[in-house]
Amino acid sequence: MSRAETAIRELGTRSLSGILGNLMMLGATEFLAPDAGTFSRPLVFSIFAVLIGIRIFARRRSMNYPLRRGNVAMMAIAAVGCNTLWGVMIANVHSVSGVGMAAVIYTFYACGISVGTVVVLAPSAWMQRTALVAVTMPAIVIALAGHGVPAFGVLHGIFIAYALVMGKVATREFWQNVDANAQMRDEVKQRLAIEVELRQAQKLEAIGRLAAGIAHEINTPVQFINDSCTFLSEGIHSLEGGLAGYRSLVDDLVESRCSADDARARIGQLETEHDLVYMSEHLDDAAKRALDGLERVAKIVRATKDFASSRNVHKAPANLNEAIASTLVICGHETNGVADVVTELGAIPLVVCSGGELNQVFLNLIVNAAQAIAEKHEHGTIKIKTWNPGDGYVKIAISDTGGGIPVEILDKIFEPFFTTKAVGKGSGQGLAIARSIVVGKHGGTLDVASQLGVGTTFTIALPA
Repeated sequence: MSRAETAIRELGTRSLSGILGNLMMLGATEFLAPDAGTFSRPLVFSIFAVLIGIRIFARRRSMNYPLRRGNVAMMAIAAVGCNTLWGVMIANVHSVSGVGMAAVIYTFYACGISVGTVVVLAPSAWMQRTALVAVTMPAIVIALAGHGVPAFGVLHGIFIAYALVMGKVATREFWQNVDANAQMRDEVKQRLAIEVELRQAQKLEAIGRLAAGIAHEINTPVQFINDSCTFLSEGIHSLEGGLAGYRSLVDDLVESRCSADDARARIGQLETEHDLVYMSEHLDDAAKRALDGLERVAKIVRATKDFASSRNVHKAPANLNEAIASTLVICGHETNGVADVVTELGAIPLVVCSGGELNQVFLNLIVNAAQAIAEKHEHGTIKIKTWNPGDGYVKIAISDTGGGIPVEILDKIFEPFFTTKAVGKGSGQGLAIARSIVVGKHGGTLDVASQLGVGTTFTIALPA
């Protein structure tokens, strides 16, 4: 946001006090000098209503569309117009009632309101001076012309000098506030940009994990599918060779070119040469292994599809048990060989959430659990439990038997860039973003409990 835009918004905000001041002036006119003056009250009220309408419209437009042309001009015209109205009213009261108490109180009240006007019009010296002259000069002229006491003219002159000094102070403070607000907005904008970059980095890290996990998980079944298919291909070649030998043997028997003993000998030779007995016993097993491998690949693909299908940010009812199951398939390469994964997925209702972002949370917590166990150099256990406690929340607990987190840093683990992992193994973003997703975007909670040497449990609570 530019400095000019910030200044106009600030001016629009301050104009509210000017509007309230003018309403107070209308009340003072009715209360302190209801019968003084020669002006038509409907005329005064009409002019006042038009000027206040302009001020309200200008303020609204300045707050919503600060850079549109005419905003400052409308606010200045309305403010100076209101001050002119009250200046003429002061002069009128003086000319009719002289130095009556109502005129004295009314004059000082108007002077107080105009000080507020000077502050409101702080960005521009000429706007201050114009508004100041509009509210004071009519009374000065009337006083010096003999209507009332000339001392009131001197009093107004002193007030003008005072108000101008206050105007300079107000102008200086105004621009200091504008610069401070602009700096604060820039800092907020920068922080938001950093947060976006962190989220993008975390997404790229998650994509890397997914790619590695999918490649690893698919590689194993593909290997024994390949081995099984190779064996099936060799078996088919052996069967073809044996079949050709049997056909030749049948032809020789039909033509009486060999005896029964020769046929039996040739059959034994064919079975030995082409491993027909071995092939008949194991080809079926190879086919079953290939089909089983294909089913495992299909399961991984389905899990990947489920994991990816909810990557949008829109909230919709989701089955968190299915989301956890899909995530476990995706990150199997992180947990296999490190820990046994135990799941207790209870009966829970559908949760309105951004499924893709929660998948990212589950992925981060499960991978962190696996890495914590790996650092302990012992085969451990990762336990995932879901339940519905009946308090309006669905809860998910992810526990590990890793080394635990020291108490002195337990309250820091959700801070951005804070990590307990070795350099190059942790970005310090996963838990911070997980908490942002659970707490900030879903109105839930993310708690942690840990004991050194025993393990850590992260508990997620989401509104059901």
